[in-house]
Amino acid sequence: MNILISKKIIYLLLIIVVTPACLYFAFDRENIDINEFRLNSGYQKVRLSDGITSYKDIGDKNNEVIVLVHGATFGSLAYEEYVNVFVENNYRVITYDQYGRGYSDRVHSNVSIELMEKQLKELINHCEVEDVILYGVSFGAAVVAKYAANNPENVSFIGYQVPLIDSANIPLLSIAKVPLYGDLLTRVLLVPGVLKRIEEYEGLMNKKLLDHYIEQFEVKGTERFFKNFFLGNAMGNRLNDHSIIGNNSIPSYFAYAEDDAEIDSQLVEEAIKNYNNPIVKKYSGGHFFSSGIERKVAQEFIDGIKK
Repeated sequence: MNILISKKIIYLLLIIVVTPACLYFAFDRENIDINEFRLNSGYQKVRLSDGITSYKDIGDKNNEVIVLVHGATFGSLAYEEYVNVFVENNYRVITYDQYGRGYSDRVHSNVSIELMEKQLKELINHCEVEDVILYGVSFGAAVVAKYAANNPENVSFIGYQVPLIDSANIPLLSIAKVPLYGDLLTRVLLVPGVLKRIEEYEGLMNKKLLDHYIEQFEVKGTERFFKNFFLGNAMGNRLNDHSIIGNNSIPSYFAYAEDDAEIDSQLVEEAIKNYNNPIVKKYSGGHFFSSGIERKVAQEFIDGIKK
């Protein structure tokens, strides 16, 4: 009888331990070194305090500067059309990949909003810019808000597109927090779920960008970065930052979709209340409303600055 019970315990342990381990290794997609990945990318790179940041600095160095900050998953390559419009309107444009995305290093410890704001600040200092116009998309808008709240004297205008004000409404994100099995679930469910977002872009983006989006998740360390990203405070509440910015009377522009399933439009409207006469553009089409109309959205932002 005892032998039978012991065998059952062993079988149970095999199911609990061995099966997850097999799944973990079977779903491993990371096989590219970051240095190999960014080779021939066309990006400049600089070693900042926490790792190498890949960036582009385009346009006349004497022009006003727009710094564009991408969202949580797509890197800066997704915003090439914005960059083109900004440069055509005689702005110098700095765009970069945040840590863990695109061609920048996969840092792992303490992935926080403070880390992302620090990266932005150090890059701005590296490019020797004192007065900036900021444009942030989704999570990038949270980074922009944090920077502007901490450095209001350096910011002349801010653009927020589908701004993340508090945690995004994506149920899969909670998977990373599951005790013991967080790593496994991140690998077999969370990352595939993030990759599935690409389906919303098919037909709207070129193959180069779509391939880049998928390939960045094959870079070693990306999965671990995203787990730490969702476990940290990076996607916390930013209403206090917007209050500080509003109190400093920094001119601002908001573009968002009222039917956005990922960003709570009511929270966006709550943030807008902190500003004195901000420019507000409402769209339909969800979180990715700008897909296919990037140039139009970018030009409307420029027109807002000129007003």
